[in-house]
Parts: sequence; C-alpha cells; structure tokens
Amino acid sequence: MNTSTSPTFRLSEDPLNQAKRQLIRIKKLARNTSFVPIPVVAFAAFAFFKYEMHWYSNPFLAVIFAIFATGQVMAVFQMRRVLAGVHSTGKSITVLAEAGDEPDLPVLRGKLLENAPPGHMRDLLLRWIELGMRGETTGSESLLNNAWDRRAHHDNSSVSLHVSMNRTTLKLGFLGTLYGLILTFPPMQRAVMGLSDSDGELRFIKDISMAIDGDEFAIAVTLGATALSILIELVTIQILERALGGFDMVNSHINDWNLTRLQPWVKKRYGADSRLRHSPESQAALDAKLARAHQEIDANLGRALEAIARTTKQLDQLAMVQTAVGRRIAELVEYEKQYRGFIESKTAAVAPLPPHNLDTGRLETSHIDNARLEDGL
Repeated sequence: MNTSTSPTFRLSEDPLNQAKRQLIRIKKLARNTSFVPIPVVAFAAFAFFKYEMHWYSNPFLAVIFAIFATGQVMAVFQMRRVLAGVHSTGKSITVLAEAGDEPDLPVLRGKLLENAPPGHMRDLLLRWIELGMRGETTGSESLLNNAWDRRAHHDNSSVSLHVSMNRTTLKLGFLGTLYGLILTFPPMQRAVMGLSDSDGELRFIKDISMAIDGDEFAIAVTLGATALSILIELVTIQILERALGGFDMVNSHINDWNLTRLQPWVKKRYGADSRLRHSPESQAALDAKLARAHQEIDANLGRALEAIARTTKQLDQLAMVQTAVGRRIAELVEYEKQYRGFIESKTAAVAPLPPHNLDTGRLETSHIDNARLEDGL
C-alpha cells in the first residue's frame, strides 16, 4: 500500500483532516448541549409555579407542560444519537486516513466492516469502494446524493418531531384561550341580569369574580403555551439543526476526498486498462492482436503502394497522350489557317473588281459567278 502524496495534493489541506475538525465541532456542540433540556424543563416548571401555584389543576397547562417535558427528554436521547453518529463517522474517517491515498480497496472494505460501526458514512464509503472495485467511478455522485437524501430524511424526522410539538403546544394554548373566554360569558350574563334583584350587588360581584377567573384561565394558558413554544424554538430546534447540519459539511469534505483521492486511484489501479495491463493472459492476447493488426497494416500498406505505382504510371501515359493530342490539334489549327489563306488568294485571283461604268445588274452577276467559282473550288 502506497501512502505517498503527489506535490499537487500537498498544496491543499487533506479533506479528511477538515472532516475531522468538523466532527470535533459537532461533538463539542452535542456534548455541551446534551444536558440543556433538563435545566430548561426545571426553569419552565419553576416559572409555572411562580405564576400559578396550582397550574397543574389546569388541564390545558398540564397537557402543554407534559408535551414540552416529553420533547425535552427526547431531545436528550437525540443528542446522544448525534454523539453516536460522530463516533461512527470518526471511525470511518480514521480507517480512510490509515489506508492512505492509494488504498487496496478489498482490504479497506474489510477494515471498514470490522472497525467502523454502522452508519450513514460507512454505508456511503462501502458503496463507493464496491463501485471502485469494478473499475467504475461514474456512479459515485449518485451514491452521494442518495446518502444525502437518506440523512436529510433522518434529520428532518428528528427536527420535525419538535416542530410538531411546538405547533401542538400553540394550538392547545389557542384552544385553552378560547375555552377560558367561553367561561367568562355565563358569569358576565348573570352579573348583568342580577342587578335587578334585591341582593343584586353581591351577586354581581361574585359573577364578575367568576368572569375574571375565566379570563385568568385563558391568559394563563396562552402565556404558558407561548413561553414553552419559544423555548422549543430557540433551544431545542436550533441546537438540533446546528448539530445535524454539521454532518452536511462532513459529507462535503468526504466527497472532496472521493474526487481527489479515490477516483483517480480507481482509474489508475482498478480501471479497464489497468486490469488488462496487470493480467498476463490479457496482456498476451493483446500482444497477439497487436501483432495481427501490424501484419494487416503492412499488407494493406504494400497493396496501397502498388496501387499508387500503377496510378502514377497510368498518369504518365495519360500525360503523353495529352501531349500528342495537343500537338495534333496545333497541326490542325495551322492547316486550317493555310487552307483559309489559300481560299482567299484564289478568290482574289479569279474574281477581279468590276469597272465603275458597269450597271448594277452586271455587278450582281459578277458576284454570283464568284460565289459559284468558290463553291467549285
């Protein structure tokens, strides 16, 4: 196993080291905040008792607080699972770092199965290695996207639990508010109607007091639900999103390692050309095919040279024919010129110009005779 790194790689930081640093930050966050829900629950209970000593007798407040406390307890276990994910991912990265930049993929696969606990990162690396052992790298991006989708679904299910609890808390608070307002209507009506009685003043005071109790019920439920909803939103959901979102950065660094380390090594060591090069039988078959190809090339080249020679000879013959034809054409042209000169001289000798005192009829007869003489010649 060769662990050397090329000079180009040394110019940039190792992606595995960057992934390790990101895991350290996630681990600190999860460890420091894993016990935060417990004091948050204690603070909420103290505030409830401070505001209303017998708040637990209010069914809406009791249910709202129970939902809130359940969510915080579940947040503690979720933080523990985050720490387990950090441990699993860290083990996988450690195995990769020990394997070096040019690992033996079957050995690396065995070490991951033996030393790294199950997790999203180990599953992604094992699939990359299985793909690389077949000499392929084109599907690594699809495997990474699938791994991200699975992790995103898992993370969203963890956060959505608290989001649902937050919404339920607010809806219960709204429902309790409406219920408290409804409680105020009957005593208010009795208070108004009781003013006509003889002892209407005392009854009016009692009914108004009951209406105020209904308002207090509504306000207490609204205040408790809103306060707990704010705690869920600011503490639990924010901490979980930051802790779980850190794994996206880890996946990004691991993908950089895949692109800069694993894929080039797979193409070099486990690619199709490499398998042919490292197999004696394949190399012998390749040499035999190359020898036959060279023989066929030599034979075709010889036939091509013969054809070129024949074509050149035929072109020379054609050039000679063209030269002879050119000379013959020149002779014909010269002969035609001599013939025309002879005709012209004969015409001038046989047909002299007519005298000026001849009339027009005789001149036309002379021209006709000249024409007949030319046709006879």
